[in-house]
Amino acid sequence: MGKYTNHEEFGANAPVNYREDSTSESFLKGMSAISPPGMKPRQSRGKKFEEKTDFKASASWHHNFDVAMFGGSDLGTSDFENRQMTIEKSSGGVKRIPGRK
Repeated sequence: MGKYTNHEEFGANAPVNYREDSTSESFLKGMSAISPPGMKPRQSRGKKFEEKTDFKASASWHHNFDVAMFGGSDLGTSDFENRQMTIEKSSGGVKRIPGRK
C-alpha cells in the first residue's frame, strides 16, 4: 500500500514534503555516502541543491508526475504552479502527512 490513498492526498502532501526534505544537509549526507573514500562533497553544492528545490521545482516535479501517472488529470494546464499553490493552501480536508522528519 502506498503512503497516499488518492491523488488529492498526494498533491496536498508530496510537493510540500519534497521541499521540506530537500535540504543541503540531506544532499550532502547522501553524496557523502556514495563518494569515494577520503573525499566529501563541497558545501556550496549543497546550497545550490537547496536553492533548486523551491516551490517552483516541487510544482514542476508534481506536474511531471501527474502527467506521467495520470495523463495530466489534475495540473494539466500551463498554470500548474498556481494550481499547486491552491491545492496546498486549501487542501480540501486532506490530512497533512509529514515527510521523513
